[in-house]
Amino acid sequence: MVDSPVRRRTASHEVSAALLRAAEIVLDRDGLGGVTVRAVADAAEVSPTSVYNRFHSKDGLTVALALRTLAQLGEVVDVPAGPAPRERLRQSCRNYREFALRHPARYALIFGAGSPLEDQSSEAAEAGRAVFTVLKGLIGDLAPVLDDGELPEAAQTVWAALHGSVTIEQAGIGQTPDADATFELVLDLVIRGVTTP
Repeated sequence: MVDSPVRRRTASHEVSAALLRAAEIVLDRDGLGGVTVRAVADAAEVSPTSVYNRFHSKDGLTVALALRTLAQLGEVVDVPAGPAPRERLRQSCRNYREFALRHPARYALIFGAGSPLEDQSSEAAEAGRAVFTVLKGLIGDLAPVLDDGELPEAAQTVWAALHGSVTIEQAGIGQTPDADATFELVLDLVIRGVTTP
């Protein structure tokens, strides 16, 4: 008698992770408009029911994608301690730009019109605030004289400069010949701004 092989069930979190990886592939390839339950199921080589079982709807899938993207962005901007605070902030900002340019559809998902972050009471907005807290920490280390009221304003200003620079570059509408050099000048300005009393 031959023993039949034991089938191992895939853990639910592994299935969810695989579906999110497939959704990310679709998002990167086709943009947010291409992210449908059917397209993600096809990319993951499963039935649409599997997607519905994990995420309940296309909106649930979109929120999960936004959470995953925010986690990825949080990882790249959270530069470990070691370099001087000025260089840590500069590297964090460079990492932000690189992420946005490398993953424009993911960046648009979290910061474009209709983003899941628009609902400020949502889990996605909470994840966005966690990334913002990383930025506040980097600025606080660089400019410890800023008080609790000034720190969020300084971080918002730095973020606005980063987002504006990246958006101009992504749209191809910059008015200077060297985007890298311009971005470094932006960093000089924001660092000078947060460190000048």
